[in-house]
Amino acid sequence: MARECDQGLDMDQIDADMKFHPAHEVGISCGTVPLDPEYKQLLIVKNKRLDIYQLPKGRRDVEEPLFDTALRETHEETGFKPYPLALLVPTRAQLPRRLFPNDEKPPKTEILSDHASKEFIGTCTYRDPQSRSPSDKTVYFWTVTADSTATPDRDTQDEGENLEPKWIDIDDAANFLRFRAEIEAVEKAVSIFERSGIVWGEKFVHGGRQATVV
Repeated sequence: MARECDQGLDMDQIDADMKFHPAHEVGISCGTVPLDPEYKQLLIVKNKRLDIYQLPKGRRDVEEPLFDTALRETHEETGFKPYPLALLVPTRAQLPRRLFPNDEKPPKTEILSDHASKEFIGTCTYRDPQSRSPSDKTVYFWTVTADSTATPDRDTQDEGENLEPKWIDIDDAANFLRFRAEIEAVEKAVSIFERSGIVWGEKFVHGGRQATVV
C-alpha cells in the first residue's frame, strides 16, 4: 500500500520514479543558440563528418561550470565570440535570498518568469549512439548573441574536429538543422528574445544590453 506523508505525497510512487545514474553513464554537453538580432541571423555549424547542420555544443571539462562549457564550445566550434545576456527565461530556479534585504522572504513561485537571468533555456536528452559504453546524454542550451559581421577567430577547433560555421536567417532554421529538438531550442530562444523586449532589426550592441520586463 502506498505510504503518504502529511503533504499528501505518495512516497512509494516517488521511490518507483526515482532512478540513480552513476556519473560515468551520464554524458553532459552544453551549447548555445547564438543569435544576431540586428540582422535576424542564427549561427549554426556544419558537421562535415556526419554531413549535417547542428547547433554549437560540446562536452564539459572536469569541474567546469556548465555555462562556461557552453560559451567555450561555441567559440571553439565557430570562431565567433558568444555574448551572454540576461533574458526573461522561464525557469524553476529560485531567486537567492541576497536579493531581498531586511529578512524579506523571496516570493514562492513554481516557475519564475519575470526575472531577467542567464539561465539555460532547456535541454535535449538522448541515448548517446557514439559512446562505446551505455550513456544517456543531456545537452544544456543557453541563448547568447554573436556578431554576424565580425571576422571569426582562426584555428579554434580541437584536433580532429571538422566543423564549418554558417550564419542563416532565423526563419530557415528548420530547413538546415538535422534534429527536431534543436529546432525547438531555436524556437524557444526566439520566443524568449521577443518576450524580453528585443526587437529584430534594431541596432544591437553585443555584450552591452540587459533585458527588461515588458
